[in-house]
Amino acid sequence: MEQKTLKQLRLLLPGIFAVIIGTYYYFIIANKEFSEIEFKEFSIPFLIAIAFGALFYLTDIRFLVTNYSHKKIDLNIKNHILKLYTKPLSDKQKQFLYQKNRLKNVFYNIIDNDESLKKKQTNVFLNGLIWTSTADLLIICFLFSILFLISIFIFNKSSNLLLMGGFIMILIALISLFAHILAFLKHVKLSNEQIEYIETHHINRVDEIIDGLISNI
Repeated sequence: MEQKTLKQLRLLLPGIFAVIIGTYYYFIIANKEFSEIEFKEFSIPFLIAIAFGALFYLTDIRFLVTNYSHKKIDLNIKNHILKLYTKPLSDKQKQFLYQKNRLKNVFYNIIDNDESLKKKQTNVFLNGLIWTSTADLLIICFLFSILFLISIFIFNKSSNLLLMGGFIMILIALISLFAHILAFLKHVKLSNEQIEYIETHHINRVDEIIDGLISNI
């Protein structure tokens, strides 16, 4: 998977999730059966999915779920890259390197110039998509669970189905949370494998790049 594809899917998937769940909600309150669905026109659901995905992206709402694990992933990369540097550093130099993602830039600079690491990056991108998509699904299902449960008091005839739908949304949200945690742990593992490769093949390059960075202090 390429980074461009990853960005496109991250934009589209939240909208697809919302359209599917929204359709399920509509058919409950409209008292319709799924067998009555006729997909004669895909453009409207597709445009709704894009619009919802864009809103999701612009508000950065997935940050509510990904913030903690994102910081942990970043810190893990920075700590390991700094450990690869073979020369002593002052506290001031360490602080400088931790700022503005300088250590992460060392990491990605080496990846971008090594074909083996680029191939490994494909797995990282795929796992990253799972990591963000499970966060998206968690948030969307949580919001819809509230809608389902509130709707019980509005659409009394569909109260049983709405109650069941609310519990289904909560269950999917919990499964998504569990999957998100697994994807986070997998991401750390994949990053560590890349760093091990860098330690074996590019240790001198790490020294060279960091030397160039701290020379600017």
